Amino acid sequence: GSGRSFSWISNLVVHQQLHTRERPYKCLECGRSFSHTSNLFSHRCMHTGETP
Repeated sequence: GSGRSFSWISNLVVHQQLHTRERPYKCLECGRSFSHTSNLFSHRCMHTGETP
């Protein structure tokens, strides 16, 4: 179904970002950029003191 296609497209975009070194997710606290939202989330915990 279309869910599988979207998942495949999403995975392809993430994979392409690895090759292009694209980092679209930016920390508003310090300006550091990340290629994945999960990495940004983990990084933000450093600023907030929360545990990931």
